Amino acid sequence: MGGKWIMKAVLQKGMSVLPDPQRANYFFQNRVTRSTVLSQTFLEQRVEWAGLHLDALDRFGSRSEGFDAVELGSGWYPIVPLCYFLAGAGTVSLVDLEDLSRPELVTQAVDGVIAAHERGGLGALGTIEVARVDELRRARERIATDGHVAALASVGLLIRPTDARTLELDAPPALISSNTVFEHIHPEVLEAILVRFGHISGPGTVMSHLVDLCDHYAYIDPSVSVYHFLKYSDRVWRLIDNDIQPMNRLRASEYRDMYRRAGVPITEEELGSDGPLALVGEPLDARFRSMDPADVAVKVSTLITVFD
Repeated sequence: MGGKWIMKAVLQKGMSVLPDPQRANYFFQNRVTRSTVLSQTFLEQRVEWAGLHLDALDRFGSRSEGFDAVELGSGWYPIVPLCYFLAGAGTVSLVDLEDLSRPELVTQAVDGVIAAHERGGLGALGTIEVARVDELRRARERIATDGHVAALASVGLLIRPTDARTLELDAPPALISSNTVFEHIHPEVLEAILVRFGHISGPGTVMSHLVDLCDHYAYIDPSVSVYHFLKYSDRVWRLIDNDIQPMNRLRASEYRDMYRRAGVPITEEELGSDGPLALVGEPLDARFRSMDPADVAVKVSTLITVFD
C-alpha cells in the first residue's frame, strides 16, 4: 500500500484540520516541493481548456465584444480568465470559496499568457486584438504598485471569494465555465451550485464544464492507476479524503443525474475513456462494481449547457 500518494494524502489530511489549511498547503508547496512555479505544460493545458469553452460559446451562443463570463474555481493561476480577456471578454468573475490568488502567482500567469501570445501559442482563442495585449502588459506593471487584485480588475477580471450557491450578478453572463473543479465539490453542494447557475443565467447563456473523473493521486504517483480510488468503500474513502483537495469520485452518469435533478439541461456531452477493458484487474468497491463498466471507465467529461 506504499507510494507517494499515501504521503500526500496524509499531509493534506493533517493540513486540513489546521486553522488556515490553504495557507499551510501553499507554504508547503512553495517552500518544500517548489511546485508553485508555472510550468509550460500547465500553461498550455489551460490555454487549450479556455479554447474549448470559447468554442462552445461560439457554437452555441454569441461571443460578442465585451461578453461577460464566470469561472468557477479559478485557483492559483487565472490563466483561463486571462485568455477570456484576450478573446474579447468585458468582465470575468473569478468565483472561488476563498481567494487563493497571490501576486507572485498572478504575475507568473500574466507573463506566461503574454509569452504564449508572442510565440503564437494562443491560436485556440481565435483572433486577439493587439490593444488587449497592451492592456494586459500595463496591468502586469500595476501588480507591483497597486496589487494583483486591482491589476486584474483593471482588465475586467474580478476576484470574487464567495460561495457559488449564493452568487449574484448584475446581468446574465454569456459564458459560465470550470476546469477540473466539479470533482472536488461535495455532491450536495455541487447540485446547489448548478441550481444557482440556472437562476443567474439567461436565454443564450452557455455553460461549459470540464470534469476530471480520475484519481488525482495517479498524477503524482505512477504506482497507482487513475481508477485506484474506486477500490475503497465510501466509509474508508471518507477517512482518506481531505478538505484541501477532496475527490467526490462521481462517475459520468451520476453527473448526468445531478444535472437532471438541478433542472439543468445537457446540450452536449463529450466523454473521454479507454473503455471498460481498462478496468480489468482493478479491485473496485461494490458500489462501482454494480455500475455499468463503460460508465465507471470514463476519465474525463465535458458538459455543455445552453439555457433558453
